Amino acid sequence: MRRPDATTWTAWGLAALLLAFAVGPVIALISRGVLDTEVLGGELRSAGAMAAVGATLRTALGATFIAVLLGVPVAFLLERTNIAGRRLFGLAFTSLIALPPFILGMGWIQLASPSAGYLNRLGGWIDIYGAPGIAFVNGTSGLPLVILAVQAALARVDTSLEEAARMSGAGPLRAIRDATLPLVLPAIVSGALLVFLSASAAFGVPYMLGVATATPMHVLTTRIYTHLLKGGASALAEASAASAILLVIAMAALAGSAVAGRRGHVRLTAGKGVVVQRLDLGAYRWPLTLAVAALVVVIVVMPLAAVVVTSLLGNASLPIALESLTTSHWHDVLWNHRTVGAAARSFGLASAAAGAVCVLGLAIGITRSRFSGRVAEQLALWPYAVPGTVVAMALLTAYSMDVRFIAADRIAIVLSLANSSSMVMLAYVAKYLAIGSRNVVDGMRQLDPTLAEAARLCGASPRRAFVDVVLPRLRGPLAATFVLTFLLCVTELTMSVLIAPPGRDLLGTLLFDLQSYADPASASVLACAVVVVVVAGLALTSFASGPSKA
Repeated sequence: MRRPDATTWTAWGLAALLLAFAVGPVIALISRGVLDTEVLGGELRSAGAMAAVGATLRTALGATFIAVLLGVPVAFLLERTNIAGRRLFGLAFTSLIALPPFILGMGWIQLASPSAGYLNRLGGWIDIYGAPGIAFVNGTSGLPLVILAVQAALARVDTSLEEAARMSGAGPLRAIRDATLPLVLPAIVSGALLVFLSASAAFGVPYMLGVATATPMHVLTTRIYTHLLKGGASALAEASAASAILLVIAMAALAGSAVAGRRGHVRLTAGKGVVVQRLDLGAYRWPLTLAVAALVVVIVVMPLAAVVVTSLLGNASLPIALESLTTSHWHDVLWNHRTVGAAARSFGLASAAAGAVCVLGLAIGITRSRFSGRVAEQLALWPYAVPGTVVAMALLTAYSMDVRFIAADRIAIVLSLANSSSMVMLAYVAKYLAIGSRNVVDGMRQLDPTLAEAARLCGASPRRAFVDVVLPRLRGPLAATFVLTFLLCVTELTMSVLIAPPGRDLLGTLLFDLQSYADPASASVLACAVVVVVVAGLALTSFASGPSKA
């Protein structure tokens, strides 16, 4: 019998780590929430829980409807027509994917708060609070998920199909409906699913626009948070039951998407050139260009501009005028000891988590040729589909007390994660490891295996061949993984607000506290700084993902 080599042991070690700190705690949480029938039954019979389930479904479905309604036409206009400013519009919509929805929600509160919103001061009547406002903010934040998915599908659909339909007497819209739409329908379903999962797992926007109002409206994520604020074993059990309900909704959405994808699957063109003939919009070109530009202004420019203006006012009640604008309090906010401490902790944890994701992703890429490596790869992908609230709750439940390991009756190892920054980093790694795994695996698939074989023929050991030949060609995927994971972690709110230790602010939790406790000017200053970090990170990611020179 062949003895396992180092690669196999590494793969099984990765699988064990993922079971212990990612997949296992989630399974334990759901088991606790489901098997404790008394607590689960009480949660299911609770009017508040059922109202939260209904609110979660309404806001998530509303966000999905908005994203699909706007995203599909925009994707078609950008990919298949001669609309002006295609690249600029594409960049504007894509930027939404890296901007925390919480910041966009802040901007819309400042724009459309019934009592003091900038738009309502001009005589408007917009009320951003409640289920419609939550659906709108989450839907517009998720817009790039639909646009990117549909654009990728359209890029592989040969326009000669539409031309054939036109030659058969169909009009332009009829040709698109009959020839193109069925081919991109699976991509639309995929993008819609991502928006639904993101909206149902959101915490910051539902809390701002639903809970922090005169008539609070809870979704499942805010209900879990409210349970945890009570403290005690019973509150943890109730939060576990609510987490189980949230995960069931997410898994049901994934299962429904899989069924819809199989039934509507169409093989798109691959492996050969695709004929792309952009549709000439004629007299409609500039009206449609202005319509898309207006959409960019409404969903991107206006909320971010509102955040910037509020940061310069110092007092949100002041009228918007040049004499009211000041930058004097920027120094006070950015150099405040609380802000500096939060930034240092967030940057440190995000850097550590991003480094761990790169290392573990690289290990998964190296070992995936073995069965144990493929097991580890699947375990790494699964937590990414689980709502962040559930991941945080799972870790809280599994490691709320110290875990002791006794070796040979002599050595005791104590794992103490409760109320520590280590648990925050662990949550980040568990949630975003799929990014590292996918990027590294995809990068390794694009490598020519003959390069490593040539190094081996020249006398290099497997390790030396990997270090000298393979690793330099993975610098682009690894750098992009690091920057993207860093950005996601440094602005993360949903998991951080649940498991960050008391008194140890992170940028996300500090922003949440400032906005929630009536200091919108300071919150806006910090939000502007976060946006600058995100924009710089996106530019760095674009540079890092370019072709490697190695």
